[in-house]
Amino acid sequence: MAGTKKEVIVVGAGPAGLVAAICLNREGLNVVLHERQARVGGEPGWHPSVHGTPVDDPGLWDYIGIDCSEAFAEISLQDNVYVDGKPAGGMDLLMGKSTEGESGLRIWNTERGHRATSLDSFLFRIAENEGVNFEFNSFFKEDDIRNAPPGTILATGLSPGIYKWLGMDWTVMSGYWAYSEIESDEVTAAAYLGGFTNEYGYTASMNGVWYVLLFARKEVSPENLETFKRILEECEGRTFDEWKTFAGQAPKEPRLYYRQLILAGTMGGFVEPAFSFGITGAMLSGRISAMAVTNPEKAEREFKRFTGGIPAHMARKRKPGYAPTFKMGDVWFDIA
Repeated sequence: MAGTKKEVIVVGAGPAGLVAAICLNREGLNVVLHERQARVGGEPGWHPSVHGTPVDDPGLWDYIGIDCSEAFAEISLQDNVYVDGKPAGGMDLLMGKSTEGESGLRIWNTERGHRATSLDSFLFRIAENEGVNFEFNSFFKEDDIRNAPPGTILATGLSPGIYKWLGMDWTVMSGYWAYSEIESDEVTAAAYLGGFTNEYGYTASMNGVWYVLLFARKEVSPENLETFKRILEECEGRTFDEWKTFAGQAPKEPRLYYRQLILAGTMGGFVEPAFSFGITGAMLSGRISAMAVTNPEKAEREFKRFTGGIPAHMARKRKPGYAPTFKMGDVWFDIA
């Protein structure tokens, strides 16, 4: 029928899928966003959560065309790195300093999950108000993904199984998390390194939630989990009832396309390689995946611009003596 809008399917209503859907809807396309859960907010067993992420404000909002500042709160980079429970300075130590002695990096917290104060809910309200079509409780199985129309955007996060269905190489992202509701709405973040894990842990708080995450590619012993919990109580004066576990999958390398599909967010490998920052990458990737539908050549250039440094950094991680330091602007966050 003349005048019928082109339909684009987006799978996954996390930040990447929501940004992609909003951008495509604004381009005049008919967007149908499929989400396996009954509402936005990701896996119920993983949230509510609070995550720190580098943000170029207002450069990021200008780039994606959505001002998300309402869902973010800036944190201090001073005196919030601990090694074996001892203060070791601020996050500037981890992020590389410029010739002026400053990292030039601004870190912000944002909430994930189904609560009204989350980034997911903020983006959902925009998408719904602007006419994006949602199909909840819509789980794309193996045959659905294999038979998806060309140009379908996959933004399914860490969901296991999909990589195997598609025949893509993947790696495990796993660990332990916990949270407590707190009376204060203070915004904090701290990073923890030490012998209790082969990765690192962090805490972050905002909107009355104190969140703890301990990355771990191998199982952490009960003794080391208890050590980290004790360190947190000594350093921050807070504790929680129990650890929960999470396990997901991520691709081994960034890629915008796989067969006839467009990959967004974690599926596209848009995860910072040193500390696994993913929120900013998800929003950037959502914009670029939408661009891949309307302007593929530009999308490929932009994807390479932001992810070009990731494979080399991943290679360095596999070498002896690697330390998790980075200079984000040289990787893919310098978008002003």
